Amino acid sequence: MLEGLKDPVEALDRAKEGAVLSSAELFLIGNLTWSARQAREALMETGLQWPACFEIPDLKSVEKEIFPGATSQLSFYVHDSYSPELARIRQERKRKERDWRTIMAEEASRVEKILGRRPGLHEEIAIRLTQKDLIEKARLMPELGETRETLTHVHFRLKATQEAVKLEREIARLRQKEAQAEEKVRATLSRKIAESTGDLEKALDALGEIDFLLARAAVCMDWPGVVPEIADGPVPLRLEGAWHPLVREEVESRGGRFQPVSITLTSPVTVITGPNMGGKTVTLATVGLSVALAQWGMLVPAKEMSFSLCDFVYFSSQPEEKPGLSSFAVEIVGVKAALARRKERGLLLLDEMGSGTNPAQGLALYAALLTYLASPENSACRVLATTHYGGLSALTGADHWQVRGLVSEGLDLAFFTEANGKEALEEGMKWLYDHMDYRLTRVSPDASVPHDALLVSRLLGLDREIVEAAEAIIAGRFRRLPIREEKP
Repeated sequence: MLEGLKDPVEALDRAKEGAVLSSAELFLIGNLTWSARQAREALMETGLQWPACFEIPDLKSVEKEIFPGATSQLSFYVHDSYSPELARIRQERKRKERDWRTIMAEEASRVEKILGRRPGLHEEIAIRLTQKDLIEKARLMPELGETRETLTHVHFRLKATQEAVKLEREIARLRQKEAQAEEKVRATLSRKIAESTGDLEKALDALGEIDFLLARAAVCMDWPGVVPEIADGPVPLRLEGAWHPLVREEVESRGGRFQPVSITLTSPVTVITGPNMGGKTVTLATVGLSVALAQWGMLVPAKEMSFSLCDFVYFSSQPEEKPGLSSFAVEIVGVKAALARRKERGLLLLDEMGSGTNPAQGLALYAALLTYLASPENSACRVLATTHYGGLSALTGADHWQVRGLVSEGLDLAFFTEANGKEALEEGMKWLYDHMDYRLTRVSPDASVPHDALLVSRLLGLDREIVEAAEAIIAGRFRRLPIREEKP
């Protein structure tokens, strides 16, 4: 009943403004009345007591105005039943069009008797230049007029007689009167719709509520979610065994095993650290989606959830660059907009802020921002932030959670060399997915940040000499090779 319902809001607004609606707009509103009646009858058949927001007004009278005749297929056309005047004009026009066609058909028959060809009423006939006798006959016939000559043919068209020309003028006049009569009908219907816009808008709102309810039910049947516990006052945000449906679907589609997210946010600011590809961004998205779903009255994809309602959720993922702005500038502009609402009970999800600029300044800026947001005088928001920066939790005093990361015991790194090419890359990706422990563990603020970047580089087949040079730099024993000289 609802899939074919189109959005009639703009048409309703125009009706309220006193505009004459087009046939397409009248169809949209007629479609609304038809859908409303179908849904209203279906709700009544359930025998249930529905909330007031699902109450659909009776729009049968409006539906009858727009669709006065019974029809098996919904469509709108200003037909004769709307207006006796319109019906009379159309009958007269059709009669004169029949008379015109009769006259022109007689002319076409005369042409056929002489030339052996019957021209269409609105089509040309073409005679080859080599058929000179036929061309001369055609030029002498009063019923034909020569229209053009090409390299190979001469083209002719039927000429209207005086009587046919007179009929054409009368038909044009009747078509103008018909258009005026149709406009009058549409104006009358538009005024009647304007008088019922209150009920029409109420019906549209109710259908929207029903559609939303059905969509929520369909989503809830797609995953085994949980009803969250919502507290009246501020409480920690707690998620146990939560998952992001789209990420889980993608992981399982390639044969992987998705590890659910469990985390409790007890302080104003919480920091998550972990290795590359450790799922930190997925954790942010899972927390944000869970809160959004809960606040829309939907089941949450988790085993357990408890929280207090938020005024807004802000998710600062890694930004795409915009013309004239770097990724860092885009990031700052977005955070600035979120800070304008810092006195509200918002949930700020910040992903690797400051990674697009100088590391020392990026760390300082990130730490200052989190310290600022942790102060009850400055902010009422709860913040969950991810980072690669070591010492961010210690600088801010924030709660520190860490992804457990890679378990590399028994790993044969000799296999993962550039020489193995595509095979090494595929095996490396598979090993990463199989051996990355995405579970979160609460650690001390000064706990070190995992350094798995070099291991990941080896697993993905980066040249071994480059990785070993990076290891030497970290160990303080790197010796720079001579720079090659370019020959002129």
